[in-house]
Amino acid sequence: MQLGQMQGMPNQNPGVPQQGWQAEPVAGPPPGPGGRRSFGGLGGGGFGSRRPGLGDVDLGDSLTDSIEGAIGAVALGAAAGFIGRKIKKRVEQTMADRVMPAVQAAAAQREPMLREQIAIAEKYPDICACVNDQVVFLAGGSAMVPMPNLQTLTMAQADGIVAQLRGG
Repeated sequence: MQLGQMQGMPNQNPGVPQQGWQAEPVAGPPPGPGGRRSFGGLGGGGFGSRRPGLGDVDLGDSLTDSIEGAIGAVALGAAAGFIGRKIKKRVEQTMADRVMPAVQAAAAQREPMLREQIAIAEKYPDICACVNDQVVFLAGGSAMVPMPNLQTLTMAQADGIVAQLRGG
């Protein structure tokens, strides 16, 4: 029977209310703060309820509550915006004072090495490196040499490597 219910078959016991996710919907307002179901009389003042009944509705109180709530929401929104702007300003200042100078200094240190690597690649376009095997070779050639530290490789060292690969 449980297998039949899981596959979408109708309830085998008519007249017995279903429970859980297959239960039939119940008419009335949804449960929760804005639409509590009342277990008392028609006035909505059920057990433990502090809400007035239908005959006792005072629109002045609800209007005051909604105005106070709106004012509170506006005040909280303004405070959050103020705090957000302060945090943004501080983060931007930190970026300008600390992070960007560090990034620029690192780039300045790497620039000569990158320029040297570009010059080597332009002078020797047929030189190749295999990072997995840690070797350097010429395209179409069979000779290879161990890969040097590419971050400290100079043009003179590259000239020597290429001479060794072409002669070997």
